[in-house]
Amino acid sequence: MVLRTRIGPDGSIISDGDGSSSSGGGGGGGGRRRLCPTSVDTFGFHLELKHFAIVLLLVSVTMGPIGTILFLSFLSIYTYYQRRSNGSGGGGSNKWKDGKATGKNIKGVGDLPKAPKGG
Repeated sequence: MVLRTRIGPDGSIISDGDGSSSSGGGGGGGGRRRLCPTSVDTFGFHLELKHFAIVLLLVSVTMGPIGTILFLSFLSIYTYYQRRSNGSGGGGSNKWKDGKATGKNIKGVGDLPKAPKGG
């Protein structure tokens, strides 16, 4: 059964078919889903798994096996240092929670800081 996810009028995420997946064989898929991340931080770009697979495929086709190994090595080093810096409690302004940026929410041009008057 295909689960469809949509965004409601109030901005909340609505998953269709969640009730029917808990009975029968859907329980194994839920446990598997917890083990796999929903997105991969690829050098600052938060990609879904299918998009990351496409990027990995493109890297392997264009750069070959050595390029793929280098890409995955640099990605591992990047991920290690990102987790290390986030765990130290440095208080950086760019924090992520559940794949969403926390902090000031700029929705449009009117929310941007005003330029100083005078010259």
